[in-house]
Amino acid sequence: MRALQFAVALTIGVATTAPAQQLAAPQQPSVRLLILPFLASSADSAMSIAVTDAARERVTALVKSKVLVVPKPKLCEALQQSGFPCNGLLDDQQARQLARFLQVHSYVTGTFVKNGANLTADVQMIDIGSSGITGRFTATNGNPGTAAALAEEIAQKIAAAVRVSEQVRACYEDRRKAQFARARADAQKALALDPNSTAAWLCIATVYEAQRLPVDSMIAANERALKGDSLNATALQNLGQLYQQKNDTLKAMDAFVRQVHSEPRNTQRRLQVAQLLRQAKQYGRAVALLDEGLKIQPGDSQLLDMKLTICTEASNFRCALDVWIAKFDHDSAVRGDTTFLKPALGAAQQVSDTQALLKFTEAAVRSHPNNVSFVKARAGAFELGGKTDSALVYYKKALAVDPNDVSTSLQIAKALIDRAVYDTARARELRERKDTVAQRQLQQAFAARVDSALPFLKPGLASSDSTQRLAAAVIMLTGGSKLAQANAYPASYTWLDSLLTIIGPTPRIPTDTLGPKHQVRINASFWYGLSSILTLGGPYQAMTKAKGANRCIEARTVFDRLARTKAALLLGRRVHPPTSDQMLGFVAQYEKAKPNVQAAFKCKPAL
Repeated sequence: MRALQFAVALTIGVATTAPAQQLAAPQQPSVRLLILPFLASSADSAMSIAVTDAARERVTALVKSKVLVVPKPKLCEALQQSGFPCNGLLDDQQARQLARFLQVHSYVTGTFVKNGANLTADVQMIDIGSSGITGRFTATNGNPGTAAALAEEIAQKIAAAVRVSEQVRACYEDRRKAQFARARADAQKALALDPNSTAAWLCIATVYEAQRLPVDSMIAANERALKGDSLNATALQNLGQLYQQKNDTLKAMDAFVRQVHSEPRNTQRRLQVAQLLRQAKQYGRAVALLDEGLKIQPGDSQLLDMKLTICTEASNFRCALDVWIAKFDHDSAVRGDTTFLKPALGAAQQVSDTQALLKFTEAAVRSHPNNVSFVKARAGAFELGGKTDSALVYYKKALAVDPNDVSTSLQIAKALIDRAVYDTARARELRERKDTVAQRQLQQAFAARVDSALPFLKPGLASSDSTQRLAAAVIMLTGGSKLAQANAYPASYTWLDSLLTIIGPTPRIPTDTLGPKHQVRINASFWYGLSSILTLGGPYQAMTKAKGANRCIEARTVFDRLARTKAALLLGRRVHPPTSDQMLGFVAQYEKAKPNVQAAFKCKPAL
């Protein structure tokens, strides 16, 4: 935002003739009033300026003996010295800055809207120098509308406020002298002219304060002041403090929030009120108040920092992430800063926001290509977004930087298995055509893709860290079950036999029946039992044809496997009882043949 800067204070129509040359003249008014062009859309700006100029001239004529209205040439001079055009439209903060630099006692600002033939101005008179000229009103000249008619209505209402202000200033003067009865009488004279005079009720409130009347009396006076200006900053500030004295936090916060609405670009005031809401644990209202400020001043670092603090304290991770994204978008310098990127990534990971992760990690790996945590985060972002191939590229980059990183190795194994998808439509087509050769080739190709994960699983399976061993077991179970579901039973048997050998086919101690490891054992047992019994036919047939001394060894191997298969199916039965029961029926048929094999082979000891 462009700041208003003045090298020197501008004189405002004050006579400069030397005293010796002056003749007796009427005393000039001491109260100075600034009337600024009303904010409007670009399409309505020319008419807004015309309305304001006409209102300024009319106010000057109506109250020239009571206030000194800053003439347009002086206003243009001040604006041009600040780098603004003569007819520049100022927001509320710029208007306040200009008013203070011009050392006026009150200024008029507002907004203007043209809707067809209807013209409407929301006008605010703001007292910054104890002028007693304050208030808010809406002026419209009906249909059809003209700038001159609207300017006249505005000028008449401003002139009325100026006339009331004389009694208000008298009230303040008498209050300063501790002449409280006279001060209240002055205020009553002002109220006789305007019962809702904001300035008069504010003076009465200060008289009540000086007299140390009950808090409720001061609250009532300030509430009456708001009838003339519902967003009067002074009245709202007073009410907030008075309600705090009564320990009425809710009403105090309401008053302070309304005060912020009266000065929407006053960032410090907004931050102060947000802090009060935070202390009262009204986190939602605090964030809403800060968001309103960020709409006016996008990317403001103070507002974003306060919002981040509040969101974090409230454990609102989505809200906190929004702040990190806003900071990233508005400040390119943070995109290579590790102190920014690490917590920003953490926030994005907390809520699994794929787009934010991709955005942050892209900047992170560009600035820090050899940072393993950033490279892995980039891989994780791709994985979360379903881009497994891209994820693998970055996981392998991370493993190349740190070959001993077991967790990265396991992530690669998981990604390889996750991206291995069996073409079930093609398999169904081949099955219907009874093309067993092509079907077997399809299964073998799928098994090869799953098998590619084995080298990356080994470090996890051999790790001294039980968490990593469990993670490796879960990944291995996923691979084995996917193979079984693709009817690639030989490969599935190999995977699951190895898995049960590693984790143990049965619990070693009673407590081993609890926790995730046993759940892995149960599921692995089901798929192992299924794969084992459906691939046992080949070894069994080979055993029946065996000759010589080796045939008993082969027979024991087959029936030992049959025993393990039965135990696995019984343990895994809870996964899918009908399938397990069907497979146990096959086991029973093999068991029936066991005595005949024993009799034929004459194995000692018995099978």
